[in-house]
Amino acid sequence: MTEPAGIRCAYPDLRDGQLHYRSNGRSDLRPLVLLHQTPSDSRMYLALMQRLAEEYWLIAPDNPGFGNSDPLPGGFTLPACAASVAALLDALDIEDCRLFGHHTGASIAVQLASDRPDLASALALSGPPLLDDALRAALPASAAPIEESPDGAHLAAMWARMSGKEGDTPPAILLREVGAAFAAGPSYPEAYAAVIKQPFEQQLSSLGCPVLVFAGTRDVLYPRLEASHALCQRGQLQEIKGAGGYVCDREPDVVAGLLRGFFGNG
Repeated sequence: MTEPAGIRCAYPDLRDGQLHYRSNGRSDLRPLVLLHQTPSDSRMYLALMQRLAEEYWLIAPDNPGFGNSDPLPGGFTLPACAASVAALLDALDIEDCRLFGHHTGASIAVQLASDRPDLASALALSGPPLLDDALRAALPASAAPIEESPDGAHLAAMWARMSGKEGDTPPAILLREVGAAFAAGPSYPEAYAAVIKQPFEQQLSSLGCPVLVFAGTRDVLYPRLEASHALCQRGQLQEIKGAGGYVCDREPDVVAGLLRGFFGNG
């Protein structure tokens, strides 16, 4: 694909393989790291990166095993994923940054801030995955592998799965997500399993840095938003009326405004 103007891609060699990332903005600006949901990749942030490039140095990695990044040798776990992101930031000589994560990306952001509090000065979490029992029970089936079929039925099945999240999702987003899901292979269900196992409540409540939690009112994780906010030592809460799980794609101006208001100028 042709990247939008200003977007650059790189593949640094890290201990566990290559971690592909997209960047935008000048490297002398304050770093803002964008962590994507499952099974997407950093393409979900292209619109947002164009809107924030004047204020931040934007770095959007593909999680290990997703997009163009190598999978983790021992399978996807949140500590290993966060360590890979931290290794990328170390390789870029970034000693302090702001983290933004959506869904799985929010889990990674909290894991990274817990493991490396020296790196994260503030976090913004969209759809923070503070799971209840019902969500834990439902997640494995929503990432279950779909066997490839010679007649292409697997494509229709994955399309139905992705479109079922939001019935009015534009076809371009669905096409990207369907391709990303199959390309991720076993990393897709492994990432969901990792989110289920994460001690998210404990980690979020331990963070001393400022944390913004927000979600669209149609996001599957919206009902857990106030509970997530209650765990934060220095938390702020926002909601986006009518938005769902693809809020970063579909409401980039709104999300950019929330991040500017919370993080301040670059």
